[in-house]
Amino acid sequence: MTKTKYDLLIRNGKERFIVIPEADFKAMQERLEDDADFRAIEASKIRQAKSPRVASAEVKRELGIVSNRPKQKA
Repeated sequence: MTKTKYDLLIRNGKERFIVIPEADFKAMQERLEDDADFRAIEASKIRQAKSPRVASAEVKRELGIVSNRPKQKA
């Protein structure tokens, strides 16, 4: 964890605001967004794990998609 320099603003004897450097704010904002993305990905994996699987060949067949690629020999 990084140390952030900050100024604490007091109004009427109570701590009201914290002022931090813009670079630190942007770094914290990016970290929060990354954490939110990670949580969304993990939730999606859990939902997907419970979903039925369909092979890509079956999807292509149902959609009428024809591959121009020649089949490889095994």
